[in-house]
Amino acid sequence: MELLENLSQITNPDLDLKSITILGIRFGDSTGSIPSELITEGPNNGWLQTNKGITIRISEKEPSKIIEFILKPELLGDLKITKKKRIEKRFGKTVAIEHQNGFTYYFYEHQKLIIGWNNSIDTLSGIYIGENVIKQTELRIKDFLDKFYEFKAMVPNHNEWNAKSLKYNKPRFYLLKELESLMRAFEIGNDLLHDFQNRKFLEKRSIEDFRPIIDDIEKYATRTKFEKERRESEVENWTDVNQFEMLIQSFMRFSEEMRSILSFNSGWLSASSVVSRYSIYKTQKILDHFDLRELDEIESLLCNLLDPNDTVFTKSELVKNFGFPDVDLPSINMDNY
Repeated sequence: MELLENLSQITNPDLDLKSITILGIRFGDSTGSIPSELITEGPNNGWLQTNKGITIRISEKEPSKIIEFILKPELLGDLKITKKKRIEKRFGKTVAIEHQNGFTYYFYEHQKLIIGWNNSIDTLSGIYIGENVIKQTELRIKDFLDKFYEFKAMVPNHNEWNAKSLKYNKPRFYLLKELESLMRAFEIGNDLLHDFQNRKFLEKRSIEDFRPIIDDIEKYATRTKFEKERRESEVENWTDVNQFEMLIQSFMRFSEEMRSILSFNSGWLSASSVVSRYSIYKTQKILDHFDLRELDEIESLLCNLLDPNDTVFTKSELVKNFGFPDVDLPSINMDNY
């Protein structure tokens, strides 16, 4: 069954992708099945361009296997989708809608289907069929840390860590809202300054939440006789969460300052002079030789304390359940650059 002969088939929620062809090609076929006269470009990063308004993706694991097709806008006129609201009328209720870098994507994961909408020109951007390369955004506790350090660099004044102070600065306002949503999702608290920066979230942690850190301390203590003896004399105090507050403060500060150092040259958009490029060269040579394994380990211990279950949330879950702002923050950042 050739899909392009009756495009409305794609709106059928029970459509079996194994039963269809696109340009006479089936999912799982080899690239050798594509008539050479159709190919205009590629493969580039696994993509083949054709002269029929179709882009074809090849598997990275099986380099000759076809796993995804993109139907470009010029093929989609028969669907008569001229407004966003018609997408769900034609395809049914989506499992998730997400704004990414100027586009809105409607995820129909059960059907292995994604509908793309170009927000800048307010029209369909394409339909992705198969093993979709576009995925829903997933956020873990590490993403919270990344966003927190980014926010601190943008808003160093703690007195401005509130919606009222930032309401006229959209990038900072929405980043704060993202952080507050993630705090609720990961049960860290509600107030970024009080509950996280000032570490009040530790009051809600049990001693078992510190087990990975305690185990790592005990591993360290076996290094020398002196540390082993001290460990044996102090271990009874390790049932008190408060014993670890200074350690967590130290780890958080070290993590933040190391990230700041590592991004030392990130502010350069371009360097026009030899002197500027020399400065970047000399400093970056040092940064490139940093062994980041220990920093990764410290941050891993922090993340384990913040979220022992290594929970993963999709952005759509956060929007629905925890008040995550349903906006395209990268696009907002670009608009305000």
